[in-house]
Amino acid sequence: MFAILTLAHLLGDYTLQFNALVRWKMRSIWGVFAHGGIVTLTTLACVLMVAPAWWPYALFIGVTHTLVDIVRARLIHPRSPREDLVWLLLDQGVHLAIIATTVLATQAPNLVVLRGSVVRAIVPLVTPKVLLSLIGYILLLQPAWVMLRYIIRGIYGADAVPHLGSGEKYGPMLERVLIATFVLTGHFYLVPLVLLPRRLNAVQIQGNSVGVMMQLTTHWAETFLGVLLAMAVGLGIKIFSLGGF
Repeated sequence: MFAILTLAHLLGDYTLQFNALVRWKMRSIWGVFAHGGIVTLTTLACVLMVAPAWWPYALFIGVTHTLVDIVRARLIHPRSPREDLVWLLLDQGVHLAIIATTVLATQAPNLVVLRGSVVRAIVPLVTPKVLLSLIGYILLLQPAWVMLRYIIRGIYGADAVPHLGSGEKYGPMLERVLIATFVLTGHFYLVPLVLLPRRLNAVQIQGNSVGVMMQLTTHWAETFLGVLLAMAVGLGIKIFSLGGF
């Protein structure tokens, strides 16, 4: 159940939190309520697919998520990117701690039990390997983009990389997904090739001749940490798969 709720958290707190919603949250408490509603509905949807009787606890997780976000949005005012990073880590830690505590306190059914439950057309597809793969690949998208931006800005300063809502977003996401896939399939030698397209620029040398120049499009630490994360996801899925997970 914890894996299913983690998947719901990544979807609701990151994938479905669009830039317009982030700006709304910054302007108005109603934006925070809207985000909390999305997280709650996402959590309920994931739980109802596998364990409908557990819906009150899913609702509790959604409500507490909203309350935590209200406190952060209305009472916390970071004065620097470093404080921003600290509060983000605390925020995510509290959300995950609430999920873990709720699962343990309610003795939530594990996946073996869930696979024999109600939605037989869907539940048999919810295997540990599928869940791990979904969590890993979703992590490499919006969550990784947000976390890496906060980490780099928190360590190297506000000028190291653009703030959320600006700068490159989908290119690095695609790179991380491709790197994880190549590692998962054993094609490690293709990883460097993934990083080349966005970093090679054609330059005019003399006359009609054209050369190629290597250019960093992001802060080196963002690229380095993104590659490490993608490789860790690919290796993690591969190891658990080989282990019969």
